[in-house]
Amino acid sequence: MKSASASPRAFARVIASVGPSARLLSTRLLSAATLFATSASLAACGDDGALNSAPQPPNGIVVMDGFIQPGLTLLADTGSASNRVIFGSPTEFDAGGFTMLRDTVLSTSSRAAGDLLYITDLKTGTMRRLQLPAKSNPSRARLFQGSNGLALIGVALRDSNAIALVSVSGSNAPTITRIANAGLCPTDAFQYDNATWVVDANANCKVNYAVQGDVRLIRIPNTGTTRDTIVLPGMRGSGAGAIVVNDIAYISAGGTANFSSSPFSLISTGSLAKVDLRNKRLLQLRQMPAGTFGAGAKLGLDNFIYVSLSEDLISFRSRILKIRTDDLGIVAGVPATATTSFIGPFMKLTSASGADVTCSSGQADALGRLHCIANGAASATSLIVFNPAGTEVRRVPAGQGGVDLALR
Repeated sequence: MKSASASPRAFARVIASVGPSARLLSTRLLSAATLFATSASLAACGDDGALNSAPQPPNGIVVMDGFIQPGLTLLADTGSASNRVIFGSPTEFDAGGFTMLRDTVLSTSSRAAGDLLYITDLKTGTMRRLQLPAKSNPSRARLFQGSNGLALIGVALRDSNAIALVSVSGSNAPTITRIANAGLCPTDAFQYDNATWVVDANANCKVNYAVQGDVRLIRIPNTGTTRDTIVLPGMRGSGAGAIVVNDIAYISAGGTANFSSSPFSLISTGSLAKVDLRNKRLLQLRQMPAGTFGAGAKLGLDNFIYVSLSEDLISFRSRILKIRTDDLGIVAGVPATATTSFIGPFMKLTSASGADVTCSSGQADALGRLHCIANGAASATSLIVFNPAGTEVRRVPAGQGGVDLALR
């Protein structure tokens, strides 16, 4: 995410150098069955207890600080107190997002920062750093379930065309196996119906991340050799990820742009696709609004999808779209007024005085309150909360160099 003090040109250099993991910030959810199965078996992970069927505020907020002070900032749903989990120096961490299951957070660093996997236990506030294969350029990591019922960590390896399966037991060295031939540039993976499904960005991630074609969803069965490939026509971007809800996968990709010269030029906008996993078919594809760049998608606890993107390639102003899961329809905002610069279909987010507020990496809680982050002077990060009407009701410090958040 671009800080308030960074220039658009500097921002472009950053997103070009770190690759798609920092361009597509999103915390993704596995299917409900996988969530409950893996949470019961992962060593050293806590249990949040029984689920409450009535809408509740979150048990806390996790903000990832991706640069300057890499690590996690943990906040309660009220107050300004926070705790920190330190990851290491900025030179060995460059992730732009993370995945979370109950009390476990997973993130990775790219080949430029050492090909590392970070496993954080939020209940104890401890972090373990593991070495992944050299020059494999890992993207997203998720909790998987192994054939023996024990948990694995699945990591998309962009430069190895593979999915790493990482088994961790106590303080022992990890055991790593691979699923080979997993697309040209796998950026995300999940389990569904006795198979591993790979989100393939279909880009030359080994060299320059140049897009080679449409994003693909590849089904790799646990047994047998028959594979299925679902092409998502018109979906482009060297970073792509998935949200999985029962039999449906929502695939997002950020689009493509030319940052080699100024002014920057947009080649294709980001997009969001809805895929029927049971019947292996594309149901719908929604392009993001004209002129925008990016499509970091999160599933809100209110069952809407929240997409973070840049309004344009001039100001890089961060905006958020609220999208229905049934038809991918955008819940439209309202036009600009005399006191705001708010534009078009994006969520109207304002201060108590009605001034326009911009932020990124947005996710709503079950009460419909949007939580998001913004970086100000010296990249100081704030967590900002808006009520269902879009008015700011809370703003608290959340570390420095924030790139992603998730609600517990």
